[in-house]
Amino acid sequence: MLNWWQQITDKMKSPQGRVSVVAMGGVLFLAGCVQGEEVIKASNLPDRNVHSEIVTDKVLSNKPDVFTQLEAADMYQFMVAEMMVQKGFEAQAFEIVFKLANKLRHAELAERAFQLSMKTYNAQKIEDATFLWREIAPQEVLPWRASFLIALRHDDVELALKNWQHYRGLSKESLERDLLLAAKKISVSSPPESGVVFLQALTDLYPDTWASFFALGLVADAFNRYDVALVALEAAKKVQVENSEQQINQFLAKLYLQTKPAERGILALTPYLEKYPQDWLVQERMARLEVQAGLYDEAVKRYTHILTVVPDAHTSRLSLALLEIEQKNYKKAEGHLLKVITEKGYAEVAGYYLGLIYQEQKDDEKALAYFEQIKSKNYYIDAQLHRAEIYFSANKMKDAFDVLNKAEATQPKDRIKLHRAKGIFYGAANEDELAIDEFQKVLDIDQNDVSALMNQAMLFYKLNQFNDYVDNLKRVLDQAPNEVDALNALGYFYVDRGERLDEAEQLLMRAYHLAPNNYYVLDSVGWLYFQQKNYELARQYLHKSLAIQIDDEVLIHLISTYWQIGEKEKAKKIWNEHHEKFLQNNELQGLIHHLEAN
Repeated sequence: MLNWWQQITDKMKSPQGRVSVVAMGGVLFLAGCVQGEEVIKASNLPDRNVHSEIVTDKVLSNKPDVFTQLEAADMYQFMVAEMMVQKGFEAQAFEIVFKLANKLRHAELAERAFQLSMKTYNAQKIEDATFLWREIAPQEVLPWRASFLIALRHDDVELALKNWQHYRGLSKESLERDLLLAAKKISVSSPPESGVVFLQALTDLYPDTWASFFALGLVADAFNRYDVALVALEAAKKVQVENSEQQINQFLAKLYLQTKPAERGILALTPYLEKYPQDWLVQERMARLEVQAGLYDEAVKRYTHILTVVPDAHTSRLSLALLEIEQKNYKKAEGHLLKVITEKGYAEVAGYYLGLIYQEQKDDEKALAYFEQIKSKNYYIDAQLHRAEIYFSANKMKDAFDVLNKAEATQPKDRIKLHRAKGIFYGAANEDELAIDEFQKVLDIDQNDVSALMNQAMLFYKLNQFNDYVDNLKRVLDQAPNEVDALNALGYFYVDRGERLDEAEQLLMRAYHLAPNNYYVLDSVGWLYFQQKNYELARQYLHKSLAIQIDDEVLIHLISTYWQIGEKEKAKKIWNEHHEKFLQNNELQGLIHHLEAN
């Protein structure tokens, strides 16, 4: 640093009183220059700030005519600015260089001001530098690229299109490359609506260019507009060229996974895979589509084929293992998981699912061993819940609660999981008050947690705290009006107490229309009609309920209905056929005696 500084000061002391940039070898001017395009090429990661999306893609070259001569005072200001850049004071350096560029109307200074503006990550400075550079050097390409992005950021699509067309008139890049680069920048710097509308306009300008539709798809996908992206990519496919076919179909496969129905994607991708069977990325995505469509056997065959040709396709092997777990092919799933568990990045997920397999097979020792090894935040809490479940099932209540109490949960959703598990365990152990407290802790975190409200309601009912029971059910229905269990529970509560039957009918008929084959809803509707003395309708609903599920409560209601309409022998026959299945139900066991006595 000292050597070049000495050279500069020596020249400033020269009789001429001027300093030539050329004589300096361009050292200062090159200091801190941004090579944005090269960074974009080298990395798939998004830039750290949306404003960096319009970074220049070249370094200022050391031309002989960059500055023929600068006045000493101006050169001094410029050197101070470059020293500031070296020290990390880009914003202050920008202010100096911007003023110099505006004063001297030098294109190279304007370009340097633009470069420094990018380092400030300040939108207004970037705009000011862009417009100054464009004004001083209207033939330069980069400020026009920045201009259409700036216009989009201000939601001015019309101006953005005008600037884009000016940019294209100057650009030496191919249309395809410019379209794809624009999409990449817009997807991280533009408001969603303006970005999509702009790219849609470009498809109108270039209807025969596949890249215009592909670019629209990229932007729409980035903004979660999957419907727009899918339509765009299907249009791109119609005008594709040979070297774009793979890129388009790989992107289409991704989009089909994000949209329904899965069958559409399977149908669309099948011809492509017949032509290019070794596109393993599309093959893997096709297998996932087959899983979504419920075509499990086809998915297993496809994953197996992928692994036969590409045995180190670890994601496919993991996916196959999970599919085999779903189909209860535990031995095959175990083999695949043991192969991927040693691979970097797969140990935790493979260990977690091995634990699930061994838990399902009642091999508690192995299951616990795998669950205890899980440390990843993605699986840690769930692994602890499974450990507690194993201990609880083995009547080791203390161990179960020790696991839950020691589990470290920092996220609200994880704390909810732990309190809910404790509530369930306490409820199963008939520690109802403690269970209510745990569900209340869930509600303290999320007052609208439907599961906690429903579980707590059932405990209130068990403890005859009926006002709290009704309040909880109403809270559920306020936020989830189509929650069938809450509709049924509240409606049946009124029916069983013989009160508010009109309201009960409204609740139960809503539940029935939502779940017409739900046996306990059918039972509730049947019992409502019984209370309304419409015994024939009651018999119809209760008979349908019993046909779906042999349940002791349904038996009591149906037998009582047959008795009420005078078909006592039918009632006794049903009782004789089923009462021994429910010896613990004293009401059912003594039902015929009770009916005869009354």
